[in-house]
Amino acid sequence: MLLTDLISSFAADPHDTAGLAAIDITGIAADSRAVTAGDLFFALAGSHADGRDFAAAAITAGAAAIVTDMRPLDDALQNATIPVLQTDNPRLAMAQAAARFWPRQPAMIAAVTGTNGKTSTVEFMRQIWKRVTWDSASIGTLGMQGIESRDMQGTMMGLAALTTPDALRLHPALHQLAGAGITHLAIEASSHGLEQHRLDGMNVHIAGFTNLSRDHLDHHPDMDAYFAAKTRLFTDLLMPGGAAVINIDDAHGARLAAQLRGDDSREIVVLTIGETKGADFHIQAITPMEFGLDITVAHGHTVMRVPVALAGRFQAMNAMTAAVMAHASGLALHDSLGALAYVTGAEGRMQLIAGHPAGLRVIIDYAHTPDALRAALVALRPEAGNRLAVLFGAGGDRDPGKRPMMGAAAAELADLVFVTDDNPRSEAPDAIRRDIIAACPQAREISDRAEAISVALSELGHDDVLLIAGKGHENFQLVGDETLPFSDASVARKVIGDLASTRQQGAQR
Repeated sequence: MLLTDLISSFAADPHDTAGLAAIDITGIAADSRAVTAGDLFFALAGSHADGRDFAAAAITAGAAAIVTDMRPLDDALQNATIPVLQTDNPRLAMAQAAARFWPRQPAMIAAVTGTNGKTSTVEFMRQIWKRVTWDSASIGTLGMQGIESRDMQGTMMGLAALTTPDALRLHPALHQLAGAGITHLAIEASSHGLEQHRLDGMNVHIAGFTNLSRDHLDHHPDMDAYFAAKTRLFTDLLMPGGAAVINIDDAHGARLAAQLRGDDSREIVVLTIGETKGADFHIQAITPMEFGLDITVAHGHTVMRVPVALAGRFQAMNAMTAAVMAHASGLALHDSLGALAYVTGAEGRMQLIAGHPAGLRVIIDYAHTPDALRAALVALRPEAGNRLAVLFGAGGDRDPGKRPMMGAAAAELADLVFVTDDNPRSEAPDAIRRDIIAACPQAREISDRAEAISVALSELGHDDVLLIAGKGHENFQLVGDETLPFSDASVARKVIGDLASTRQQGAQR
C-alpha cells in the first residue's frame, strides 16, 4: 500500500517530502526489533522507552518511512535517509494507518467498557450470538474466545494479559477474523486502551457501559479523567446511528446516558438498564435460586422472567447488558433474553472449584477493586451456611489508595480474612499487605499465596464458603521482574485433591 494512502487520514508534517507518493509500504511496526524491509515505523514515546531512540535501528532494518510526534527532531532524524513525518497524535495515526492496511472487520462489533463486568458481559454476548448460530468471537482479558483455528489463536497469542490489544495486533486480528467468516465480535474496551487509541479505526456498532468505581488511579490523575477515558468509546468511537447500552444504577452511567441523549448530532440510540425506575429495561427483581438467579425485567408494557445459571446479583446486570446489546445487534428480544438461560460464567468469574472433602464451597473470582470485592462477598453471603472467608491481596505498582478500601470491605463482609500476595511487581510485598491490614487488623497474614490457599482450604469446612479473589483466570504471579507460573484454580484443585486423598487413606486404616 502506498504511504500516501496510509497517512491520508491524519495531518502530517513531512520532514522529507521527496518521493512520498511512490513509497510502497509492506508492513507497520512500532518496535524496531520487528521492522522488516518496507515497513512504516511509528516512533512512539512511551512510559519506559522512546521510539525515537530506536529510529536508527529501524532504518538499518529497512524501514521505508518514520512517523513520530511534533517534538523537534534530533540530528539522526533530521538527517534521516527516509521520510520522517510528524503528527500531533502518532498513536491515533498508527491506529488509523493499521485500519487502512488491514481493512477487513467483522460486520457487527460490540465493545464494552467499565471498571467491573467487562469480561463477563463480552463472554455472555459471544455465547448469546453463538446460541442463535451467528459466527462470533470475543477479545479481551481471556484472550480470543470462539475461534478454534490454531492459526487464529496464534494471531492473539500473548494478549491474554491485556484487556485491549494494541492497534498493531488488533487490526490484523480483525482482518483475519473477518476472513475466517466471523460476523459478530464482542471486545473489551479498557480505559488505557481507549486513551491510547488502541481501538481507533474499529467500526463499533454497539457500545456498553457496566459501571465505574475506583481503579487505575495510578494511571489516571482522578476519577473524572478515568471517566473521560471511558466515555471516548461513546463520543469518539461509536459509529453515528449506533446503540449505547448503559447501566444507570451507576451514577457515572446515568451521567453518560444524559450526556448522550442531549447530543442529537450523531443520532445515537441510548438504551438504559437498571433497577432504577425509568430504565428502558427495568430490572424489577433478582431472586436467588438453588442454581442461579431469576431476573424479572420490564420493557415497555412487557414483563419477562429470565432464569440464569449464574451466582451473584452483579452478574444479573452483566447478563442483562449482554442480552440488550445482543438485541441491539439485530436479535429479537425474546431470543436474546431466552439465550441467557444457557450462558455459563467466564473463567475466573465466580468460578466454583468442587470436590472439597469437607464440603467447603470454593469460589475463584477476579475481584481486584473495592467495589468488585464487596459485590462478590455480598453475593456469596447467602451461600454460606456457616462462615464466609476471603483470601486476597493487591497488586504492586498500582493505585495504593484502594488497598485499605479492599481491607475495609473484607473486614465488614467476611467472617475470616486471609491477606496474601497478588502480583507485587517491584513493590515490597509486606508493605502492600500492611496497607490492606491497616483496615482489617483481624486478618491472617500469609505471604506465600499457595500456602495461604492451602491453610484456608485445610481449616475451613462444611457449610463454609471461601472466596479466593484477585487473580481469577490469571496463570502467573508478577514478582519483581519475574513472571512466575501460578494459578489459583490449579493450586486449589491440587490442595483439594491432597485433602481428599488423605481423608480416604485415613478411612481405610
